[in-house]
Amino acid sequence: MKKVVGVVGVLVLIVIGFFGYQYWNSTYNGVDAYAVVTEGKKEASKNEDGSPYKVNGKQYYTYDYELKWVTKDGQERNLGFMSEESANPKALTPGSYVKAKVSQKRVITTPQTVSEQSLPQVVKNKLK
Repeated sequence: MKKVVGVVGVLVLIVIGFFGYQYWNSTYNGVDAYAVVTEGKKEASKNEDGSPYKVNGKQYYTYDYELKWVTKDGQERNLGFMSEESANPKALTPGSYVKAKVSQKRVITTPQTVSEQSLPQVVKNKLK
C-alpha cells in the first residue's frame, strides 16, 4: 500500500511540474520581437477600489498600446503593453519601431526604440 501511495505521489509531482513548466514557458520565457508603435491611449491610473491614483496630490497616468509584435523567425503576436505609471508619462512615438522581449502571453521588457535598418528582413516584410 505504501508503494502505491508513493508512486501516485511521484506521478502527481511530475504532472504538477509539467504543467507548471508549460505555464512558465508560455508566460515568462520571452524572445526578441519588434513592433511599429501605434497611437497610445492615455489613461488615468486608478486604485483597486476605482478611485483616482494620486501621489502627493498628482494624478498618475499610463499609456496603453495594442501592438503587433513580430519575432525574428516571423511569428506574429498581438499583445498589449502598458507604460509605467507616472504623473507625466512619456509616450512612445507613433510610427517608430520598438524592440522588446515578449512571451506568448505578455510583453516582458520595456520596449526600446530601434532604427528601421536594425530590423531583420523577415520582420520588415511583416511589419509593412
